[in-house]
Amino acid sequence: MAELEPAPEQLSSPRGTPLTALSWADVQTRVAEAEDFLLATTDPDGRPHVVPVLGVSLEGTVCFVTFRNARKARNLVRNNGCAVTVPGHDVDFVLEGAAHLIRNAARLQKVADLFPAKYPWWHPFVRAGEFYDPADTALNDPRHVYAVEPAQVFAFGKETGFSATRWRF
Repeated sequence: MAELEPAPEQLSSPRGTPLTALSWADVQTRVAEAEDFLLATTDPDGRPHVVPVLGVSLEGTVCFVTFRNARKARNLVRNNGCAVTVPGHDVDFVLEGAAHLIRNAARLQKVADLFPAKYPWWHPFVRAGEFYDPADTALNDPRHVYAVEPAQVFAFGKETGFSATRWRF
């Protein structure tokens, strides 16, 4: 998530119990360690498009990879506003913000280096400033890598009254 330390705002309903024990550092750690991410973008007609993606945390953002002509990539060209849901066993997180295409080769390399640590079966690589799937040995299909910079993050507790907390940047 972003480098700033946002203050939590409790959003619980009268019956909910605020997540007072969950610090911003906890949120960052849980999101960084998560393996499941759901990306929500908006189709041209306004309908939502939600898909699972592999994600890694880098410099306050959540990064994901996609085919250049994938529906989510086309949606982000038109409207980079999106949400990333990170399900957890006791708390679900929703990061709302903007997705930015990563073009810097050094940053692409950092993202490529993070994926095998989290997903040992996937070893993407960067060649000549482009990001590739390991199966693309002919270098015919470079991928887009996006970094989602959150504007606000929500935590929804699944225990003790379905509590909710928000952090804004």
